Parts: sequence; structure tokens; C-alpha cells
Amino acid sequence: MSQSPAGPSKGTSFMLAAIGIYLSYFLHGASVIALAQNMTSLAEKFATDSAGIAYLISGIGLGRLVTILFFGALSDKFGRRAMILLGIILYMIFFFGIPYSPNLMVAFCLAFAVGAANSAIDTGGYPALIECFPKASSSAVILLKAMVSFGQMLYPMAVSFLMVSSLWYGYAFIVPGIIFVLITLLVLKCRFPSQAVDAAVLKDLPQMRQQPSYWGEGLMAVIFGVAAFSTFYVIAVWMPRYAMAFGGMSESESLTTISYYSIGSLVCVFAFAYLLKSKVRPVWAMVLNSLIACLASLVLFLYPTPLICKAGAFLIGFSAAGGILQLGVAVMAEFFPKSKAKVTSVYMMMGGLANFVIPLATGYLSQISIKYIILLDFGLAVLTLLTSLYLFRRYYAIFSIPAQDVRFGEARFIK
Repeated sequence: MSQSPAGPSKGTSFMLAAIGIYLSYFLHGASVIALAQNMTSLAEKFATDSAGIAYLISGIGLGRLVTILFFGALSDKFGRRAMILLGIILYMIFFFGIPYSPNLMVAFCLAFAVGAANSAIDTGGYPALIECFPKASSSAVILLKAMVSFGQMLYPMAVSFLMVSSLWYGYAFIVPGIIFVLITLLVLKCRFPSQAVDAAVLKDLPQMRQQPSYWGEGLMAVIFGVAAFSTFYVIAVWMPRYAMAFGGMSESESLTTISYYSIGSLVCVFAFAYLLKSKVRPVWAMVLNSLIACLASLVLFLYPTPLICKAGAFLIGFSAAGGILQLGVAVMAEFFPKSKAKVTSVYMMMGGLANFVIPLATGYLSQISIKYIILLDFGLAVLTLLTSLYLFRRYYAIFSIPAQDVRFGEARFIK
């Protein structure tokens, strides 16, 4: 269980660690929808209704919110492997425990545990990938979005297969638990990088010439993350109803807007995974995506035709849901390299608070008019653009760009 500097010849030696993290995020995608996907079976098991299962699901958010700051500090202190293993153990407790839970209260404790597992994986996985691939950290972390999406795409198919085959619903929990056992063996065996970047790599990265401020760059990065999360959350939840009410689409047709949204997010992930490796700096991608989200949400508000609804869903999926949160983490880790897990935990915690506040706000606006929800989305997109522009300006004030790593539009920033 060695740790090694992330030097030039070390990249491939950390590939097993990266695979273990990506597989964990694939199953993480399944874990966040597992209770909802098995709602009918669990409601019958616990003699409750949909409201009871909704209460159960709330335990995930609570577990994440309570633990993420604490786990961030632990990750920086005890290392990434320890936090990833803690997360995996909590995932296994959840997946193996839910089918055998005697009552709803025990199941709620397990839901809390999987929320804590989310926190542990985030505070261990994100920094570990950045340290595994210091020269391509943004490409590495944006692919996490793809793994979560694949998990959320394939898990419902597995649940449907169990249902049509009249098989026990518990297999939908047991099988992921078994896969996590295998991931545990992989994580125990593989090499993890040191939290300090090797000097041979460091000289090829942008050099910090002044210290960033937690209340400046840190705060703006957190606001960016909250606004970006809220922008795509609003569309994911309300786009079908808006398309029906103002786009003249039937219910079945309006539901396809979410397919366009999902396709857009995956296209963005793979496009920027390539571009961010050596061609585009993350701060440029943040500004570009924020601008696209602004324009798409504005046109969607002004001209809600069926074509605009589909195109708008695709563009907001591309620009806001295609890994922009992960880009924010990567940029924040560049600003604060000695506290990568701590800043990640703050960033993710505020996203969790947005997950609580935005549904309340949109629920209130829906009683007035759904159109105001899209106007809110435009306002949030504008906020992402403003904060990304601030971070863009500060990035080039704080960092000098090495001549051997000049990317798109950066020639004038070489010192």
C-alpha cells in the first residue's frame, strides 16, 4: 500500500487506483437512485407508502451533509486511500444491509451511511485523481461525471430485468455490494500517489506567484458551484412540465427533453475530457459553458417552441450538467493545492445545501407560473458566468503559465 510521487514515469503506475475510483463512482451513480428505483418493493417490505420511502431517501442527503466537512479534513490528514476504503465499507454496509433491514428506522440509518459514503468517496476520490494525473487533472475528474451517468443509466435496466423476471429485488442491492468487495481488493493492492506533486511535474504546471484568498477565489468558486448545480437541477426537474405548459408538447414528447439533456451532458464530458488534457485550461471551459447556459436558458424563456425546448435541454445538459461542477473542483484544487480535500468538501457541501433550497424555491414559483422557474434558471446561469469570469481573471493574476504548456488563448499570459 505504497504512496509514490506523481512523477513523469509514474502515471501508468496509478492507473489501477484510477480504475478503482471510477468503478466506485459508477456504483455511486447506482446508490443515489437505488432506493427510489426499488420504491414499490421497499414500501411493501416496510409497510409504508411513497412518503415513507421519501423519508428514507432523505437520509442520504442528511448523511452527506453531516459528514462531508469532517471527512475532508480526515482525507488531507490520513490520505486518500483511507477515505476511499471508508466510503467503500459504508457502501457495502448499505447494499448488503437494505434487503435485510428489519424496519424503516434501520433502513434510514443505512441511508445515512450511504450518504456518508458519498462524502468519503468525494473527499478521497477527487483529490486522488488530481494527484494521479497532475498534468491532466481536469480531464480525469470530469470523467467521474460520465461514470455516475452510466451507473444511473444501467441500474434502472437491471432493476427492470429483475422485475420482469420475477426475481428478488434484493439482488439489485447484493450485486453492487459484491462488486464493491472486488473494488476493495483493487484499492488495497494498487499504488496511490503522494499528496505532494513531484518536483519534475510541478515545474511544468502553472506557477503560483501570489497567494489566493479563501474569501476571494475560494468563495467565488463555491458560489460558482452552487449556481452551476442549481442551473442544471432546475432543467432536469422542470423541463418536461415547462415544455408541456409553454412549448405545446404532449406529455410523452416533453419527457424526451430529458433524453436530450442527458445526451448533451455526456457529449460535453467526452469532448472536454479530450480538450482539457492539453488544449484548453479549465477556467476557459467554465466561462464558455456558463455563457452557453446563459444564452440557452434565455432563448428557452423567450421562445419556448418544441424545437427550442429540445435544443435548450441539450445545450443546458452540455453546458451545465456536463461536468462543470467537476471543473470547479479542479480549479479550486489548483488555487488551494495543500487543502484539496477540505476545499472539495466545502464545495460539495454547498451543493448539498442548494439541493435543499432550490426545490423549495422552484416549488413556490411553480404555484405562480412555471415560466418563472426558467427565468430563475437564467438568473442562476448569469451568476455562474459572473463568478467564472472573476475566477478567470484571478487565475491569470495568480498563476504564470509555463511556455511549454501554453493552451488556447494563453499566449499573452506567458511571463
